[in-house]
This record gives sequence, C-alpha cells and structure tokens, in this order.
Amino acid sequence: MSPRNAPLDLVVIGAGPAGLAAAGIAASAGLSVMLLDEQPSAGGQVWRNAGAILADEGPRRIFAASYHRAGKALERLAGSGARHHAGATLVDIAQDEDGFAISWLRRDAGHAPSLQNSLARQVIIACGAQERAMVFPGSHRPGVMGIGALQIAMKQSGLVPATEGVVLAGQGPLLLLALAQIRSLGGRVSAILDMTPPGTRRRAFRHLPAALLSDPGLVAQGMLLSLRRRLSGIPVHRHVTQLRAESDDGNGALTRVRFRAGDREMSLPADLLAVHDGVIPNTQISRLLGLEHHWNAAQAAFAPVVSEDGESALPGLWIVGDAAGIGGAELAEITGSLAGHAVASRRLPDHADTHRETVARLWRLRQKKRAVRPLVDALYPALPPPGPEADEAMLCRCEAVTVAAIRRAVELGANGPNRVKTFTRCGMGPCQGRICANPLTRLVAQETGSTPDATGALRIRAPLKPVLLRDYLEQPEAAHEG
Repeated sequence: MSPRNAPLDLVVIGAGPAGLAAAGIAASAGLSVMLLDEQPSAGGQVWRNAGAILADEGPRRIFAASYHRAGKALERLAGSGARHHAGATLVDIAQDEDGFAISWLRRDAGHAPSLQNSLARQVIIACGAQERAMVFPGSHRPGVMGIGALQIAMKQSGLVPATEGVVLAGQGPLLLLALAQIRSLGGRVSAILDMTPPGTRRRAFRHLPAALLSDPGLVAQGMLLSLRRRLSGIPVHRHVTQLRAESDDGNGALTRVRFRAGDREMSLPADLLAVHDGVIPNTQISRLLGLEHHWNAAQAAFAPVVSEDGESALPGLWIVGDAAGIGGAELAEITGSLAGHAVASRRLPDHADTHRETVARLWRLRQKKRAVRPLVDALYPALPPPGPEADEAMLCRCEAVTVAAIRRAVELGANGPNRVKTFTRCGMGPCQGRICANPLTRLVAQETGSTPDATGALRIRAPLKPVLLRDYLEQPEAAHEG
C-alpha cells in the first residue's frame, strides 16, 4: 500500500465527539481534512444517529442529557470544509516516507464497495471505546447482549425491548443511563443484578470531594440516575456473583438467569439479559501501528502511550478521546479540540498565536474533567476474571474457546495471549480479538501469576476488519482519495 497522490494535511479516524471536534477545528483553520467513520452518520457511539435524533422532538427529549452538545459539533463539521466519509472501513494504516498511508473501504449507497488509498501528513485516531466483554456461562446464548448493543438498537432503529423478562446485569454508569432510556421509551425491566463488589462505594468515597469540586454537574447527573433507579420500583439484587444464562429452549435461547446474591442462590425468568462492565479503549489501530501500550490498573485495560497533548511516538500521529484512555464524552471532545489546534498550529504557525487563549482554556477544562475520573473508576472497578465455576464459559465466541481450554493451554506452557492463540485459536475469528483480547490478557496474567503488562496483548495484523476478496480482486488498482 503506497499511494502517490497528493497528501492530505490530516485524516481523522472516528466521528465521535473527539473526532468531530478535531476535524472541525483543523478544517476551519484551512487544512485539507478527511474524516473516516464506519457508522452511517456522524456522532460515534455516544452521539449515535445524532442528526435524526436531534430532528425528532421525542427522541431528542429522551436522549437530551447525552446529546446536548452534538448539534453544535455537527454544525461545525458541516461548515468546516472537511470531507466526511460515512460507512468507511479502515483496512490498513502504516507510516510512509511522506506521512501515513491509509487503506480504507468506501461504501456509498447504490455503489459497489471500493478500496481507497489515501496519504496524510498527519493522523488523529479518535476511534473511541468498546464495551469490556463479560465472560460467564451462557454469555453466548441468543437473548444475551451488551448494554451498548441495546443502546445501539434504541438510538439507531428506535427498538425497545417489548418482552416482560428483561434483566440488566453488571455495573457502571452506562447501565443506569440505559435503564432510564429504556423506561423513557416505554420499555420495561423486570430486575437489575448489581454486580458491584461489597464495600466499593465506601472505598470510593474519598474521591467524592475532588469530583464535586471539579465537575459537580456530572456527579449530580450520576446521583439523579441512581435516584431514578430507586424510584422505579424495579427489584435490585446486590452483590451478585456467579451469573449464568440458562435455557430450557430447544434452540438454546435464554429462558432464565441464575446467580448468587450474597449467600443466596437465585433464579429469575428472562427473555433478554443485557450486561455491562464498563468500557475500555479501542486499541486495534494503535496496536497495528506497533505503538507502546501500558496497563491502566484503575480501568483494567491497555491504553497507548501518548504525550500530554495526545501525540504518539510516531511524529504526526495523535490519539485522542477514549481511544487514549477512558474519560467520557466531554473529555473526549476537549482532547479532540486540543489535537485539532495542535495539528493546525504545526501546519500553520500563525494559528497558535490566534488561538492561544482558547487553547489555554481547553487545557484548564481538561484538567477539571480529568479530576472526576478517579471517582468513576473507584465506584466501578472491573469485575474479576472468571473463576473455576465458569470454566464452561466461552471467552472467545468466534472460535468457541472456553475458559477451561485457555487454562489448559496455560498449564501446557502458553504463558502469553499469542501463545494461547496458537494453542486454541482464541482471537483468530472474525472479530480479530476485539472482544476477547482484554479478558484473555487478564485471565492469562491471573493463571501465570504475572502482571498484565508483562503478559502482553494479542498482536494485530491488517486487514483491521474482515474484507471480501472480491473487494480487492474486482479492481486492478485501488482508487485514490486525497
């Protein structure tokens, strides 16, 4: 992949809060900017389907708490001159002697997919976060899904669970937010299984004063969501462990959930189980580029090593928003804005002088927003890796690799994720390790008595997403976009 067309000043990957801010600022400064995103419209996961939702009073009222800044971001992008390609799948990215060579699959309505090669002097990765996979017996059954997937159905298609047996399980602010949205859209939830370990809230209390001082609005929003859960009258089972999704159905679909609440064994009928254990940075692109990553113990996930302004060890490559470490939508927008100004200042020296006060204000705001994160991390620590009672659980669904198979591989000498991959095929499926990589590292580290940093992560290779061979073979030469 070595396109020789004229390079763009900047390519931004990801059209969530961070990517929209970066692309809008850099393009408004006069740079040639291309924004690539896999979704059919701009907004990312947090502002998914933002244009349609903001145009409809009903959904706008329901999602207002998380969408109130989306309209301004979309307007800025529309007026900036940046070229936004929706439905664009990133295939490969590598350093080129003239910048960064980018291969991506373009999907326009009514046209066959076409492979594009672009060259950029600078790149901003703003690919956001992904849900941390929850590994438990039966997690692969029809009827079990992540809270994030449930939110996608609500935001993108207006789908609301219509069944009586909807159970939410796990922990984290997204679970509380999704509960409020389900109820506002007319859906019903029969039970909540709170898997937060005992004593967590007491230990987290020491972070509350700093959070209140730095971002009282966010703390108030969290308290309001908790209050709404209490007032809903929905049964809440606390200190839940040993979750299992079981079936009496001949096709294996979910019919009940079994769990331990404190010292009691319990079972509930369920048609839909939505689970959540926080979010982690999406590091597929930064892994592909061979960047150094460190283990963030507070968030139990790897994050790429970047400078304070988000620039990586590769000059001209920035990583911003949740892709660089989980901080939430507001912080993502701020870090995206700072990166947009940094890129513009590097290409246009006068930009730094013109926007000095704006950048200084953004830095101060960034520090305030970062100060609330220790409270959130302490309130919702990642659930522990699966214990022996969960040996039958599928850690890698693509290749149907169980927890027991991974433990057996470690016993046979596979002391790292990539060795386990060779032994078991864990991480070789269509998701390319996106889902199983984090629990795999944590489980291997636990089984070997090592640290996640020493254990390491799955290696990533191109293509970043499965691509049909015909997308290559039907074109004698990839098209150029630049």
